[in-house]
Amino acid sequence: MSQIVIRPAQEADAAALATLAAEFTGLLPTPEQMQARLQRSHGIEHPLVAELEGKVVGFASLRLLHYLGEDVPYAEITELFVTQSYRRQGIARALMTEMEALAQAADATGLTVLADPDNAAALSVYRSAGFETFAIGLQKWFSAERPYQENAA
Repeated sequence: MSQIVIRPAQEADAAALATLAAEFTGLLPTPEQMQARLQRSHGIEHPLVAELEGKVVGFASLRLLHYLGEDVPYAEITELFVTQSYRRQGIARALMTEMEALAQAADATGLTVLADPDNAAALSVYRSAGFETFAIGLQKWFSAERPYQENAA
C-alpha cells in the first residue's frame, strides 16, 4: 500500500485544488482563482494537500486567528475533502492529524469544525476523531443564490 503524504499546499497545486474543489462544492473554480485564494489566505489559512501515489487526492485547511476572547489562537478546520475514489484509506484522518498538530504547535487549546448536519459521513469522521457537538452554526446569506449546490458530493 502506498504511503499518504501530507504537505503544505503550494501555488503549483492550484490546478489540482481547483479540480478537488469542484468535486467538493459543485462550483467550478479555475486554477487561477485557486492560486489567488492561496495567496490571499496566506498567514490566516494553512492549506494542506494529501498525496497518494504521487497524486493530490485530498485537501484541508486550518484557520488560525487571534481574537479578543482568549490569549490563544482560535483554530478551525475550514476545508476537508478527499476525492471519492480515494476515501476510506485514512486520508481524511491523516489530514486531520496534521491540522491538529499545527493547531497545538500554535498553542490553540482546541479545534473547531463546522459540518452540514445532513452529511453523515463527515460527522462520523469528525466524531471518530474526538470532535463533539458544542454549538449550532448559523449563517445569514446576502442573496438568494447560494455558493454551494445542494447535495454536492
